[in-house]
Amino acid sequence: MTEIRKIDDKVSEVIITAGEYRVSVYTYGAILHSFSHKDRDIVLGYDSYEPYLTAPGHLGEVVGPFANRIADAEFTMDGTRYVLEKNNGKNNLHSGSKNFGSKFWKIAETTENSVKLTLESPEAGGFPGSHHAEITYALTEDGALSLNYHVESEKKCPVNVTNHVYFNLNGTGDIKNHKAKLSCPEYLEVDDGLIPVARVSVKGTPFDFLEPHLIGERRDGAYDHCFIFGEEKKAVIEGDSYILEMTTDLPAVHFYTATSLYSDVPGKGGRMLFASEGFALETEFFPDSPNHPEYPCAYTEPGKPFNTETVFRLIAK
Repeated sequence: MTEIRKIDDKVSEVIITAGEYRVSVYTYGAILHSFSHKDRDIVLGYDSYEPYLTAPGHLGEVVGPFANRIADAEFTMDGTRYVLEKNNGKNNLHSGSKNFGSKFWKIAETTENSVKLTLESPEAGGFPGSHHAEITYALTEDGALSLNYHVESEKKCPVNVTNHVYFNLNGTGDIKNHKAKLSCPEYLEVDDGLIPVARVSVKGTPFDFLEPHLIGERRDGAYDHCFIFGEEKKAVIEGDSYILEMTTDLPAVHFYTATSLYSDVPGKGGRMLFASEGFALETEFFPDSPNHPEYPCAYTEPGKPFNTETVFRLIAK
C-alpha cells in the first residue's frame, strides 16, 4: 500500500507498506526518511522534514549530479575547464548548490509498492547544463528496498548519483559493534582532504572487510573511504537483531561511519544525533573520477541518460 500525506505546499511524505516492512520518503531532497520492520526503524533522521533543510550530513538525500568530492573544485572535459564551488575546503563536495538533495522533487507516479519522484534541476554551481532526475523507491514484502535512478542532462556532464542515508540496525547507540563484510578487494587511499591518491589492495590493512569484522575493531571504527568491488558487488552489515544486505551495479561504495555527524536539533524521538551513530553505504563511481581518466566514470548528455540501481534488503535474524 502506498499513501501520500501532504505536509505543505512544497512537501509531501510518501509511505509505502509491504507486509511487515514500511518506508517513508519526503519529496524534499527525495529523502529516505525511514525504513522499518515492525517497530524497528533503521534510518537516522528527524521527526519532521524541516530540520533536513539546514541539517549537516546530507541525511537520506539523493545526491547528484556528482556525489562525493572533486579535487580543487574543477575538472576538464573535452578540453574545457569547468570551475565548481569550493564547499569542502578547496574541493567540491556533493555538487554544492547544484545538489539534487537540496531541492524539492515532485511525485510523478505511485503503484501499490512504489513511488517515482522527479526533479528539474537548472544549471548551477559550475556543472554544465540543466538536469532531469528520477528516483523510484520500491518495497517488497520480503524487505527489499530498491532505488532506481534515471538522470538526463541537456549538456554533457559527469554523473555520480547516490543516496546518503545513514543506518543503525540497532536503532540507537553507536555502530562500532556492527559487523561489516564488503566484497571489496581494493580501496582508495586518500590525502588529508579525502581526495584519492592511490588504488590499494585491502590485504593486510584495516580496510580488509572481505571477511566480517566489527566496525570498531580497527581504526576506532573511523572510515570515510571508497571501497572498490570485485566480481561481487555486495555489502553486508549485521547488527544485534537485523542484517542489511546491499547490492548494486556500480563499481564502488563509499563506506562512511559518520565520524563527523552531529545535530543542532533533536533527531527522531527527541534524541540528538552523534558521531558514529550511523553508517552510510553510498554506491558510486570513484571520487574525483572526472580528473582521473583511469577511473571508471559516467557522463550524461543529450540522448544519453544514465540509469543505476541499488537494493537494500533488511533481514530479521
